[in-house]
Amino acid sequence: MKKTLTEKEIEARIEGYFQSRRTVLKNENGEVITSKTGEVQYLEKPPTITGLALALGFCRREDLFLVREPKKKALIDRALLRIEESAEEKLFHKETYNGTRLFLATNFSRWRENAAEAEGETDLGVCSVWAK
Repeated sequence: MKKTLTEKEIEARIEGYFQSRRTVLKNENGEVITSKTGEVQYLEKPPTITGLALALGFCRREDLFLVREPKKKALIDRALLRIEESAEEKLFHKETYNGTRLFLATNFSRWRENAAEAEGETDLGVCSVWAK
């Protein structure tokens, strides 16, 4: 990210990135597909940390975590939280649970079993609550 980006520019790029993940579904004739109730249907691509880094102009995804200016860091942290939320929602689907759990553990330290054990907490998995 070039150093001249303002907080407003960062915020706009973040919002642009998340909006780019949502595209209107169209049929083979190019017509917008709607539900039975008339709502426009969308294809929702999952947001990624790498995609966010690219949208902000970084050359490496790791650079997202090196931003130190408090206001800019807060904007990036909030965007990362949105990505985490998107993944976390997939934990409730049997088909995507394992891959989502791996994604969360790889990209967000609080989802790692070792980090939870080191802090004296139980595993953050969905079923661990019932294990007590």
